[in-house]
Amino acid sequence: MPSRRPSRARPVIAGLAAVAMSLIVAAPSAAQTASPHPDFSGIWFPAGSQQTPNPAPLTEAAQKLREQYAAEFELDDDPGRYCVWPGMPRAPWGAPFAIEIIHRPQDVTIYWEGYGMYRKIYMAEHAPPPSPIPSAMGHSVAHWEGETLVVETTNLKPYPYMTRLATTSDAHVVERLTLEEREVDGELRKYLVDEIVLTDPKMYTEPVRIRAQAQLRPDLQMLEYTCTDALWDEYLQERGLTLPDVDELPNPSED
Repeated sequence: MPSRRPSRARPVIAGLAAVAMSLIVAAPSAAQTASPHPDFSGIWFPAGSQQTPNPAPLTEAAQKLREQYAAEFELDDDPGRYCVWPGMPRAPWGAPFAIEIIHRPQDVTIYWEGYGMYRKIYMAEHAPPPSPIPSAMGHSVAHWEGETLVVETTNLKPYPYMTRLATTSDAHVVERLTLEEREVDGELRKYLVDEIVLTDPKMYTEPVRIRAQAQLRPDLQMLEYTCTDALWDEYLQERGLTLPDVDELPNPSED
């Protein structure tokens, strides 16, 4: 009689079972994979801010500069009219535009609908890159203290608009970001609270504190925003130019 070949089905099944068991053992539970820290991801909308002291206490030299600025500059000279980013520490969370936050373990990315402002906050334990140049948002590095994200921002470029919260290159900003749940009209709503401390010894005689907050608004979406359209229209009018109406072009498919 011909010899029977040994069946490979049982060893294969046993092998698959062993692999499956090893995956089950190796796979962490949901509780193990959940982050111990809050997640700031989502679309938020400004919900007010408070500054202390207000007005900010200027140094003697800064006060003279402010008086000179007020005498020479008019309301139409406001930097916002010319799309100058407010930057830190003025950006969170004042202007009435939506804000999107993408929160990853290595960083936090914030995009403001207003002015198209963009900010990156690097986590200290993930080897943040150096800051190449001074910028409106500066160089922000963060670490966790329990459920509070502590952010330190340096390398800010000067913001010399003296009728606003002006800052010099020596400005140093520390933030403490937390999440709060509050009952509003019978519903629980989530708020992002940003406790900001600005120190700038050239400009202010003491630290300036700002408490800003934003409400989670999953019902909103980010829209396109630009403040340069009006400036461009003014330029075209000064040149006597009219842009072509491209929508008036014929559609070949409709012929």
